[in-house]
Amino acid sequence: MPYNDLFSSHDGELKHVVTVNSEVFVYAHEQSALDAVMRRTVNTIDGRIVQLLCSLTYPGRRFRKLSGSDFIYDLAHYAEENEERVFLLGAQASSNNGAVQVLKAHCPSLAVDGYSPPFCPDVGHHAWNSEIFERIARFRPKHLVVCFGPVKQELWVAQNAVALSRLGVQCAYGLGGTLDFVSGTKRRAPKWVQAVGSEWLFRLLSEPKARFRRTLRMFKMPLYVAVNLRQREILDRKEVFEAETPWEQRKSA
Repeated sequence: MPYNDLFSSHDGELKHVVTVNSEVFVYAHEQSALDAVMRRTVNTIDGRIVQLLCSLTYPGRRFRKLSGSDFIYDLAHYAEENEERVFLLGAQASSNNGAVQVLKAHCPSLAVDGYSPPFCPDVGHHAWNSEIFERIARFRPKHLVVCFGPVKQELWVAQNAVALSRLGVQCAYGLGGTLDFVSGTKRRAPKWVQAVGSEWLFRLLSEPKARFRRTLRMFKMPLYVAVNLRQREILDRKEVFEAETPWEQRKSA
């Protein structure tokens, strides 16, 4: 499958995948801890502005947007084919449970489970983490989808990479609000809105109170690009995205 490189790890170390949108880009320039983490992770493009920036930074290369809300279905299909387990961590309980059921419906043989921990601002809280690791240890997944929101999910995976590896996790993905979309708890922007790069506006209009400050932060991106453009490793999957993705092909079949 064309996703073999993204969904596999053979060097014994945990592969940490970060989906980079404008908000994550700004956070990486404001928080040294996240900056340090993202210099070691596999970073994919999750946003039209980031896609344009990469195209300008690396002329001649063809980049494609790869958001977690899209590739989670390909991850499920890949894991089902290879008899690998997927664990969904985070989001509200309704979104987590709903996403588990949706993925099972699409991939009946997939071994998938999930857990929605109570809110905790401290990713290093011992009791909070103990419950999380106990559930992961019982299920023994190879793939771990973490949906704590930007920065928190990236730092949590990085801080616990060794422990996760010992539990059999080989790939961890920080996917933000993906479980809300998969479960149908929140409506994703229409395809044409995504195509023109206005998904952020759709989400702002859908959740004005929750998204207002996050949207303001996104508009800092041009400042950081102009003042201090930092090149980052972006996963270039042009052979995958020159046509429809495998999941889109299956849905339209």
